[in-house]
Amino acid sequence: MNLAPKLRPFWQRAIIVPVLGMLMIYKALHLPTSILPRDIKAIVKNWHYSQFWMVITSFLTRAYIDEPCTFRVSETIPSKADVAPEFQLSDEQLNSFYKNGFLGPFDAFSPEEMTEFREELLASENSVSPTYGFVTPRDPHFDNPRVWDYMKSAQITERVAQLLGPDLLVWRSQHFYKGPKSPSIQWHQASTFMVEDYLDPAIFPKNLDEMFQLTVWVAVDDATHENGCLEFIKGSHEKICPINFGGDDGFYRANFTLEFDYNEDQIVKVPVRAGQFIIFTERCIHGSGPNTTDSHRLAFNMRVVPTDVAVYTDKEKYRSVYNGGKYSLKKWGVSLLRGEDKHQLSRVRQPESLPNSSELRRAA
Repeated sequence: MNLAPKLRPFWQRAIIVPVLGMLMIYKALHLPTSILPRDIKAIVKNWHYSQFWMVITSFLTRAYIDEPCTFRVSETIPSKADVAPEFQLSDEQLNSFYKNGFLGPFDAFSPEEMTEFREELLASENSVSPTYGFVTPRDPHFDNPRVWDYMKSAQITERVAQLLGPDLLVWRSQHFYKGPKSPSIQWHQASTFMVEDYLDPAIFPKNLDEMFQLTVWVAVDDATHENGCLEFIKGSHEKICPINFGGDDGFYRANFTLEFDYNEDQIVKVPVRAGQFIIFTERCIHGSGPNTTDSHRLAFNMRVVPTDVAVYTDKEKYRSVYNGGKYSLKKWGVSLLRGEDKHQLSRVRQPESLPNSSELRRAA
């Protein structure tokens, strides 16, 4: 069952909606799932009743963008790891992150380092990924030692550790090429990244309402208002929002509009200089404006979880409906970024570093 986010013709919805109603009843009766086809079994197993109800009652015109959850902020917000003083987040920064959903930019690398790295990324833009066997921006840290070494920079890891804990895994990375005159990326958010498959989550936290995943976004080029820097709706990470299928905007190959009421003063554009990074939770609604310039805008990111969060359990392939592709997980694995993996919940692949490389601890 292909549930790619798009508005479907009436006759398709007339077939799919009753089927989903029967699957919700099947789930409620706790009937066996082992006899069901793979996609049907995934829906029965993974969908919340609220997901069924929204799709059914809207006649397949609305859905949650990702696995529903809320975010609960404690009254006290302590750092979750001890770090060297030069990397320590202030109480004001910790409170700002939990209140707004993002933090930064911070310095990590020099403009000179990014100049050299920029040429390397551009040269590999249309190269076949050795990990996946086709051209994709996914997970360059497996095949590019420089990416992995940058990701391990203490400037980055020590700050993330204070928000997630001392033991950290990278489960995904990506590089971003925003070409000259490229369009905007619309508002979106994610929780367990069910938004990509809409059948299975990618990550499996113990508690959906806790902070269990962060994204680090590193600018290789200066990201400005003119070339489409990241934009956030501050405070929007409190819950996962519904989407309306269809609309004027698109998210890669998907077509939807995010339902969220906000004021213009909630929108924060975050210009970032080359070599700086931002930390944010994917639950915080974010996007980027169009690139109105004649130059590209390059960046890369990584997605980080504590070691007690399982990733892609019992899966051989991963599917992204809005990218229109399937990714074999035979060469994929989580990579230990910091600390120790005492839980061993996911398959592991530790990337190689550059020869004679050391921790990148200097700031730009």
